[in-house]
Amino acid sequence: MKRRVGTVIVLLSLGLSGCGPSVSVSTEVKQEIKESDTMNINVNGQVASVQLEDNATVKAILAEMPFTIQMDDLHQNEKYYYFDKSFPANPQPIQTIEAGDVLLYQNNCLVIFYQAAEPIVPYTRIGKISRFQEIQASFGNQSVSVQWYEGEGGQL
Repeated sequence: MKRRVGTVIVLLSLGLSGCGPSVSVSTEVKQEIKESDTMNINVNGQVASVQLEDNATVKAILAEMPFTIQMDDLHQNEKYYYFDKSFPANPQPIQTIEAGDVLLYQNNCLVIFYQAAEPIVPYTRIGKISRFQEIQASFGNQSVSVQWYEGEGGQL
């Protein structure tokens, strides 16, 4: 009896150790998917990536890329652009808005906050610009041309 129990334990140990590589493979797949959930922007020659949310709004905006839009200044803390079309939206109250947040106001206004702000209205989250401080100076108080695209380089 002890021999059978010992054999079962050895077999289970070998079988479980065989699960190790498959677990790490699925982790690698999840990391690849997470890393690919980005798009790029080019603001006055400064390129940055945007880490995207997983929602219907983002998918609809990605379907429109690449595009270049002229984003106007509002309240000296955000840039905005009204599209001629509506996107699916699920506006939610937001507790804090940080510099680099990319949001959708109502169902057609794309907003980039370049300064922190107190939220007054609900937004649909689009994403967050990675290492925003590196391109923050490109925003200033004037209108800016922003290229939105997938891939490398910044050329449409």
